[in-house]
Amino acid sequence: MIPNQNKMRVMETIAERNLISLMNDTKWRKLQDAVINTLRFPPPYQGKYLLDDLVYPEEFEKDVWYWGDWIEGIVPFYNVEWIRVRPRYLKHRGRLVSPEIIDITDDYVNILKELSIPYRLDHDTYYIYGYISDTSILT
Repeated sequence: MIPNQNKMRVMETIAERNLISLMNDTKWRKLQDAVINTLRFPPPYQGKYLLDDLVYPEEFEKDVWYWGDWIEGIVPFYNVEWIRVRPRYLKHRGRLVSPEIIDITDDYVNILKELSIPYRLDHDTYYIYGYISDTSILT
């Protein structure tokens, strides 16, 4: 699909679903830059995009061993309905040793507050909404 057609479909979806825009390209870039340049690792996330019915990765209920692709994974920003960030990961320490939980939650939340990015905390994950219908659920 041609990028302009894709963006037009996104805008139609936003209007059809009566969604409110919470983020723009500038805010997404500032968040992306802060995550890449100030955190010890880019936290894993689950993404929901406006034109997709599925979330990726589909399973994200437990801590994971991988980092998030904050460079190319989130773009194009205008298509992001939300991302669900888990600011920790399981560091492998060997086959016979349990993985270590590396947690950067405090640093991640500080970034959200410094950039005035509204979020919703749900079971150790932070939802960042590009678009939403009900803002009363946000911190």
